[in-house]
Amino acid sequence: MITTLPLALVQLHPGEDATSNRSAAEAWMEQAMDPPGGNPRPRLLMLPEIWNAPYAAARFADYAEPVAEPGSQLAEGPSPSLAMVAQLARRHGVSVIAGSIPERGNDGRIYNTATVIDANGHLCSKHRKVHLFDVDVPGGIRFRESDSLTGGDRLTVLDGAGDPLGTGLAEPPGLGLLICYDIRFPELALLMQQQLGCSLIACPAAFNTTTGPRHWHLLMRARAVDTQCFLLACSSARPEGGQAYPSYGHSMVVDPWGTVVAEAGCGEQVLHAQLDFEQVALARQAIPTGQQRRHDVYQLTQV
Repeated sequence: MITTLPLALVQLHPGEDATSNRSAAEAWMEQAMDPPGGNPRPRLLMLPEIWNAPYAAARFADYAEPVAEPGSQLAEGPSPSLAMVAQLARRHGVSVIAGSIPERGNDGRIYNTATVIDANGHLCSKHRKVHLFDVDVPGGIRFRESDSLTGGDRLTVLDGAGDPLGTGLAEPPGLGLLICYDIRFPELALLMQQQLGCSLIACPAAFNTTTGPRHWHLLMRARAVDTQCFLLACSSARPEGGQAYPSYGHSMVVDPWGTVVAEAGCGEQVLHAQLDFEQVALARQAIPTGQQRRHDVYQLTQV
């Protein structure tokens, strides 16, 4: 009985040219499919937040692409970025959590949108970032995603029934999608676990060198402990020279106990890990918060 899932997180830094960004992401994913040291080939890949464009609120519209609805074949679709990912997924027979890209919706609005693509190149799921990154940290960073983006309005969990990710696991995980700033709102992750049955949460992100040292590890580990899920946090890499958005890096994999089982550095790299999903059941049996909530005192409700 298969209980482990080998995967790889791709930490990269996008530049100004969209075509070059797609080529670089493809090269990094190709490298991820050839792991070193006899490690098993990944059955799941993951990209970071806004991997096909500079992370700059004023530039998102310049790089925005249409994103089809779940069920669509993307290999020949309208999004050049997702078509590249879908073609790679089919070539290698691997599912991809394709980070996020700027999406131009049918309503003309721009969204920060994450997608999941299966090994046949089909779009399984898409999530529009719910909470927009509008912050002003004195002496640190000021950023306003709402100057150009519109927030999403729903939770996103890909049901594990039928194993859409092709994990081969006896009990395929439900996959919850969050994007960066969404992780600061524990209600989303708790609803995903309590009501929508996920055991794996993926968070493509771009924390910066102001918020990252303070909260990156804290928040990712906290959400893993809150939900007793595996948590995948895939970051963009930190640029050299300090001219672009100062991503924190440190992509990591956290287990249901809150232990960081794999962590990247600051620069571009591939992070390999294996998830042992027996740990989800063990954590939930050992500390059974799922059965101990006092619904007569408080409740968490999805609108």
